[in-house]
Amino acid sequence: MTARTATFYNRRYNAYVPAMGYACDVIHAAPHRVNFGAPAAADPDGILGGQTIAEAVTVTTFLLDEADAPFGRNVTVVANGIATSAVTVNGKDYLGQPMTESFTLNGTTPVVGVKAFYWIDSVVVGATADRTIDLGFGTKFGLPYRMQAAIIETVDGDDAAAGTFVSGVLTDPQTATTVDPRGTYVPTTTPNGTKILGAVFIPNSDVNAAGNGGLHGIAHYSA
Repeated sequence: MTARTATFYNRRYNAYVPAMGYACDVIHAAPHRVNFGAPAAADPDGILGGQTIAEAVTVTTFLLDEADAPFGRNVTVVANGIATSAVTVNGKDYLGQPMTESFTLNGTTPVVGVKAFYWIDSVVVGATADRTIDLGFGTKFGLPYRMQAAIIETVDGDDAAAGTFVSGVLTDPQTATTVDPRGTYVPTTTPNGTKILGAVFIPNSDVNAAGNGGLHGIAHYSA
């Protein structure tokens, strides 16, 4: 029988499974191939460009281009001058699970997020006089399941060295600054919207002492 796996994800419901131990496309402890498609290049103002923060602001209803990041990707934020305002991004992962990430602006130095958003619902920013911010997306890609290691990368079907893998943590509960509970992957190959990228990982269905975790990781923090 052919294993059927989801390719459409609906933001209207939460498909997160607590302590998930099995999935039809995952063989216990065996390598698992993840196809990232042909993701676009990082875009530092792909979500918000030149947004004034002279007053505290809440901007709502954004949608990441999930077609080029099938399991979400991280966000980045930068100001156009000295600023230390708080920035909170609210959205959902590819499962429709609510999630929140918090940042503190570091002036003109980009702040790089560690969670993989599939949808963005709102951005809340504290005030800094005479400043604007750009909010965009980076090159950290979300994963369908919690992984423990990256083995190899593929580019247009050819093998390449594995990129930078950050494992999801079993911190429970998660917070607005903990890394993505399933982990993230930065490919060795720079995404450009044309190259088809993939990688092979070892899945991890471990749970913590409270029995939480599994293939979908600890539940995301959301505010």
